Amino acid sequence: MRLDPIKHAEFVTGRKQSALVDLWSTTGFAATLSDVTGPHVYDYGDLPVATVAITLYDVRRHVLIENGRVRRDGRVASGRFRIGQPGRTVVVDAVPDVRSGKLLLLYLGDSLLREVGAARGEARPIELMDYAWDVDDPFLSLAARRVVEASEERRPGRSLLAEQLAHTLALHLSDRYAAPRMAAPERFPNIDDDLRGRIADFVRSDPGRDITLAEMAKIVDLSPSAFLRSFKRSAGLTPHRFVVEQRVRAAQDMLAGSRLPIAEIALAAGFSSQSHLGAAFRAVVGLTPAQFRRLRRS
Repeated sequence: MRLDPIKHAEFVTGRKQSALVDLWSTTGFAATLSDVTGPHVYDYGDLPVATVAITLYDVRRHVLIENGRVRRDGRVASGRFRIGQPGRTVVVDAVPDVRSGKLLLLYLGDSLLREVGAARGEARPIELMDYAWDVDDPFLSLAARRVVEASEERRPGRSLLAEQLAHTLALHLSDRYAAPRMAAPERFPNIDDDLRGRIADFVRSDPGRDITLAEMAKIVDLSPSAFLRSFKRSAGLTPHRFVVEQRVRAAQDMLAGSRLPIAEIALAAGFSSQSHLGAAFRAVVGLTPAQFRRLRRS
C-alpha cells in the first residue's frame, strides 16, 4: 500500500496534521507537526519507511514497544529523537512532563535515502542506525525548533525557510546516522555564476511569490537536497539567504525607478511589511530603503 505520511501521522497521533513540508511524491521526504496536550498511546503500526520522531518537550515516562517487546522505559529530555526502523511494529506510551508541546515526525523514503547514497557513490539507499532517545544532538534539536518557528510565522519566505531547514534536518540525519558502509567521497556539483544568474533571474521575475527549493533546483537540474548542499558550497550562502538578497535587489530597482510608497514596494518584493524590508535592506545594502532612495535621486 502506498504511504501517505500525513494520514499516517494523523493515525499515529490522533490529531489533524498540517504538513510542514510535504515533498513525498517528488523527493521522498515529509515533515509533520503535532500538538501534545497529555498522555497518549502512539501506535505507528508496521513502519513502512525510516521515521524519525523528535520530542520538543520533556517526557516523564516513555515506554517504547518494538515487535511486541518493551525496548525502553524511562524519561526522555526535550530535543531527543528516535529513528524508527522500517519493518518494525512500534507502539509508544508517553506521559509528558508539561501541559503542551510539539512532536515533529520526519518521514525519509527510499528516494531520498537513495539520493544520499548516490552522493556517496553507492548504488542503493543508505540505512539509518538504530537509535532510541539516547543521543544528545544539539544541532538537531535547535534545527527542529527553527523548523517549527519558521512554519508558524505566516509571512512570505517562511515556507522556503521551513522547507530548507527540514531538508537540512533530513540530510543531517542521513549523514550523521547512516549505518557504516564503505563508500566513495561525496560529490557536490558546482553551481557556477551563470547558473546562479539564472536562479536570480527566476526569483526577481516575480519576487513577491513563495519560492520552493524544488523550483530552484529544477533550474539547475538537481534534486532539492543535492541543490541545497551544492548551492551552499558553491555560493557561500543558503538558498533562503540568496532569495532574500535577490528580493532586496528587486526592491532597489523599484525604489530607484518608481515613486511607489516603500510599504507597497516591500509587499511587491516579497516582504511581509516595510519593517521586514528595512531589516533585510540594511543587512544587504547598509542603508535604509529611504536613505537609498534619497541617494539615488540626489
